[in-house]
Amino acid sequence: MRHNLSILLLTVAIASAVLVGCSSSPSGPGFGTMNVRMTDAPGAFDHVNLVVTQVSAHLAGAAAADSDSAGSNSGWITLSSEAVTYDLLTLQNGVFVTIGTGRIPAGHYTQIRLKLGAGSTVVVDGVTYPLTVPSGLQTGLKLVGSFDVPANGLLDVALDFDAARSVIQNGAGLYHLKPTVRVMPFSTAGAITGQVAPADVATTIFAVQASDTLGSALAAADGKFTVSVLAPGSYALAFHPASGFRDTTLASVVVASQVTTNVGTVQLTPQ
Repeated sequence: MRHNLSILLLTVAIASAVLVGCSSSPSGPGFGTMNVRMTDAPGAFDHVNLVVTQVSAHLAGAAAADSDSAGSNSGWITLSSEAVTYDLLTLQNGVFVTIGTGRIPAGHYTQIRLKLGAGSTVVVDGVTYPLTVPSGLQTGLKLVGSFDVPANGLLDVALDFDAARSVIQNGAGLYHLKPTVRVMPFSTAGAITGQVAPADVATTIFAVQASDTLGSALAAADGKFTVSVLAPGSYALAFHPASGFRDTTLASVVVASQVTTNVGTVQLTPQ
């Protein structure tokens, strides 16, 4: 009888432990998934190799203390803690790479944080130079936004890292990183795509509202281009080809959420 009672008590204890574990598991109904993906605007470099050591998100209402502990009172929840080197120049014309993903508490998030490590480089005309990351950025590049992670749902966040504006050469010829990054949920972002002709003319494309350039792309070898991570609205699409051809602008190109607007083939005019 005592033997049977001991077995019963042990079984109840194990079952209780399992239930407690399940109640705090990230697979529960109070959790959703955040996925952070990165793309890049063009720059006059061969390669921009950026070392990202951590990606995290900040839960609204939590203290803004700088801590890495998932679920701590700081509110910073880590999505990736693996050091990975990304060549920004391979992330153009609609190409994205996932830099962090994870099951996190459902709720409203206000920041994405990238920690950047040593070892970043920039390659110019075949020569590799160290890319200096300011010490302040090693503690975290904080990108302010407004993101809602739904319970048992997915939030997909887009980061557009502008290499041309982010990599600065000083008077001594040294390269420094001053990051310029746009961030928004994919659910609100749109894009513009098309093709320039002749395809072999190096052409930079800018999406402009008023006097602000809000996105850019460099036409690929086949002339195709995509300007990504654009907020809904109307844009002037400015084409700046290499010498020998005139600048061209398409007015009132409309962008809608989760829609890629195709402007077709844009014929460049010789000078």
